[in-house]
Amino acid sequence: FVKRKNLTSSGINAEYGEAACRHDWHQTGDTVNFTVYVKNVKPEICKVNCNPVKLQMEIYFGEDQVFTFDKVLCGIVDPEKSKVTFAKTKVEVSLRKAEFVAWPKTFVQ
Repeated sequence: FVKRKNLTSSGINAEYGEAACRHDWHQTGDTVNFTVYVKNVKPEICKVNCNPVKLQMEIYFGEDQVFTFDKVLCGIVDPEKSKVTFAKTKVEVSLRKAEFVAWPKTFVQ
C-alpha cells in the first residue's frame, strides 16, 4: 500500500472525513465474508490488516471519505489463506476459518 501524508494521531489521512457505510457478513463452512458497500473505492490507498483474531480496515472512497473498522473476531482465521477483493461498489474480505465450525456472530462487541 501507498504511504499517506497528513495523518492524524490515529493514523487516518486528515484530508478524508470519517464515513459510515453499509456493511454485512455471511459465512460458509470454511469462510467468513465481510462486505463493505461503497462507491468509487480507492484501493491504492486502502489498508486492510488481519491477524488470527482481529480485522482492521481503512477504506478510502469518493472524493474525501474513509470508513474505518477495527474489531475482534468471534473465531480464529488463517490470514495467509484470506483475501481482499476491491470492486467499484464494494470491498469484500474473505477470511478463511481455522476450524470448520459455525460462528454465532462475526465480532466480539
